Amino acid sequence: MKRLLDYFSRLGSKYNLSFSSQEVLRNCIIGLDGVQRKLLVLNGINNGVLTEQVIDLNEVTNCSVKKQYGHIQVNGLRKRRLEQYLEKMTLHFKFLLDKPPADVQFFKQAEDNISELSELENKAEKWKVILSKMLPVSLKKSA
Repeated sequence: MKRLLDYFSRLGSKYNLSFSSQEVLRNCIIGLDGVQRKLLVLNGINNGVLTEQVIDLNEVTNCSVKKQYGHIQVNGLRKRRLEQYLEKMTLHFKFLLDKPPADVQFFKQAEDNISELSELENKAEKWKVILSKMLPVSLKKSA
């Protein structure tokens, strides 16, 4: 983990970023440079294939927490809670023009334990609030 954090710090230097907030998740690290309004995302911590992305908040029109659920059979909610059907939860970014959306994974059923869901959801919501406040006023859309 120390090597990954060192690598993340070097990436920050490469992009001339100074982090005011950071979060280490199971499969990624995110860091916010509040002054430059940029978010650095390092993905692939668990699978060894590291990918980096810099999200310029000046280009973001919407930031939301997106949940993807699996198939729920008839009366399935009588036997299991809704959260038990959650397959994936991400911080979802929509951009200007034709740039494709981006996701930062906070929960994946195959990798994370359901007992961690509440904590991870709180973290995702916290980041959504922080980042949404930083979006250009003229581009904000209600979530």
